[in-house]
Formats: sequence, structure tokens, C-alpha cells
Amino acid sequence: MRVIFLQNIKGVAQMGDIKEVADGYARNFLLPRKLAKGATVQSLKEAELLKHKREAVDATRKERGERLVLELAGLELEFTEDANDDGHLYGSVHAEQIVEALEKKGFKLTEDEINLGQPLKTVGEHEVEVEPYKDLKVILKIKITRTVS
Repeated sequence: MRVIFLQNIKGVAQMGDIKEVADGYARNFLLPRKLAKGATVQSLKEAELLKHKREAVDATRKERGERLVLELAGLELEFTEDANDDGHLYGSVHAEQIVEALEKKGFKLTEDEINLGQPLKTVGEHEVEVEPYKDLKVILKIKITRTVS
């Protein structure tokens, strides 16, 4: 079935793209969730409008990403956590905590923009990749110290 995507779906299509997808995927997933609609002659014009809208939003996101990369370069975040004598944390530092710490410093990011992989579980210095826009990356330094008791 040929459909027009109404929203971005990571790894599948961007808003305004026209693609051929499996009938079941379209009927059971895309169409009921209003992520796409059937491609007709009339809806092809709408696809062009969606594509232009996507490009405008994309340009804004790229600008924001470039600005964030410059502002985040060299930034270091510090966390104080409970840890054992070997330096292993009883808990861990997650992307959500990093986003909250950045928010306190005036940066608005989402957890998806933090490429953490696995939560940080040891005391010391760590490097975390932040990707505010595709192919725009910056390394954020995270310093975790042990709670003094």
C-alpha cells in the first residue's frame, strides 16, 4: 500500500515522505494511529506541504543544535552519589538526571539527545556524547564524586 507519512518515524520515514509499505503495517499500525494516510492524487499535494513544513522545522532544529554544540563544549557536570569503598555507585546516573542538571544550567535537552548507552555506575570522570541534531555531536564531561558521610 502506498502511504504519505504525517509524522516522523525513526528509521522508517520522515513527515511528507511517500512510501510503499506492507498492507498489514499500514492498516494495523500506521493508519489507526494517524501516522500516515493513503496516497491519493489529492493527498499528494498535501505531502508537498508536509515536506516544506518538515524542512522549515529541520532548519530550526539544526540552528538550535549548532548553538547547543558551541555552548556545551567544555561544560562539566558534577554529581555526588552514594558509593562503596571500591567506587561503585549504589545507584547510577541516568540520562534523565543529566537532562535535569543541564536544565538547571539553562539548557533545554531531551533524554533522546543524550547518547549514554548505559547508566554511569562508578565514581570518577566520564564522557557522554550529546547529539542535539543529527551528525552534530559534543562531548559532555561528567564528574561523579562519592558522598562524604
